[in-house]
Amino acid sequence: MITEAEQAKKDLARIKSAIKREQRHACMVVAECEQTRLKAKAEAKTEELKSSTLVACLSKNSATRTATSVLNGMNSLLGGNKVNRLEKENAQLHREVEDLNGQIERLHTDMQKLKNNHARELNRTNEQHQQEVSNLKRILDKAYQWFPSFKRFLNMERECLQYGFNEEQTDKLLHGQTVNYSGLLHSNEYRRNVRADNVTAQVIRDEKRNLFLQINKTPIAPWFRMQFGIGQEQHRGLKI
Repeated sequence: MITEAEQAKKDLARIKSAIKREQRHACMVVAECEQTRLKAKAEAKTEELKSSTLVACLSKNSATRTATSVLNGMNSLLGGNKVNRLEKENAQLHREVEDLNGQIERLHTDMQKLKNNHARELNRTNEQHQQEVSNLKRILDKAYQWFPSFKRFLNMERECLQYGFNEEQTDKLLHGQTVNYSGLLHSNEYRRNVRADNVTAQVIRDEKRNLFLQINKTPIAPWFRMQFGIGQEQHRGLKI
């Protein structure tokens, strides 16, 4: 599932890059088209001024008027061909711009489809995760009912890890083995650490099958009080 989500993100990035590239190309095409149109207009205007000047110089006699008519006809023909060619080019450029806009729209549509697919995939993954969590919780609840000591072992495992024992040491303690320990032990009750040098730790059961951790054969709570120099009266005061 994670691989598909990552691939979808890569596809989205690729589509966005393609859209930007096509937009830049479309802008360049439109700019070139406008520049060509302005250039043709300027050329046509120049030809028109030349023709007007020539006509003014030759307008004194009919021969001149005839030559002017011929010249105007030639200019009109030449200018018309150029304008027609430019109009065709302009129309072609407009078609290309429309095609590019269509491609951009299709890219946007594809990108939206990828987003929707990605969202659906995430929703499906979340639903599966929630279902798995629900199933595990149901199984755990049944395990608590079928095996009452199972919950006690889980709680003792958490306590041993909080005191400072590693996973391997905790596993031995939960199997009833004695563990020789040197290092820091943490008391959640007093929120303090104490140095333990070569002590023995062991988890024992009472008659009701409750689990207790002992340090040097002393329950760990009184052992912490001794290490911190806290007497019974002081302990009551702290509790109050």
